[in-house]
Amino acid sequence: MGSGAYSVFIDQQAAGGPPAFRRVVPLPPPELSGAVKFSTVVLSLAYDNFGEAGAPPTIPGTVRVLRGSGTVDTLHVTIEVGRKWFHFLHADDQAASVQLDPPASFRPQVTALVEYTTP
Repeated sequence: MGSGAYSVFIDQQAAGGPPAFRRVVPLPPPELSGAVKFSTVVLSLAYDNFGEAGAPPTIPGTVRVLRGSGTVDTLHVTIEVGRKWFHFLHADDQAASVQLDPPASFRPQVTALVEYTTP
């Protein structure tokens, strides 16, 4: 059995985009459902405020798990300092969109981590 991981930094879009912090994270097909077989796939979010005075201890956000069937599972999350939010993915989960809703004056440092195993 093998394993791997990759990360995507959740940042504000460049010029011309909305002011929201948004990214779409592609997912390997879990539960042996794709052409390349992955058994377990987990999405987690990591955050740190670097101990800055006035920095929030948590960041609210929304994770939308996009499925091949066209359905969407919307999860409202509170991201704490560290890596404490995890979501195990299932067959037909193809991507996850992550939107952060920080206070207007704060630019959060949040990263999505995708971990996976192969049989």
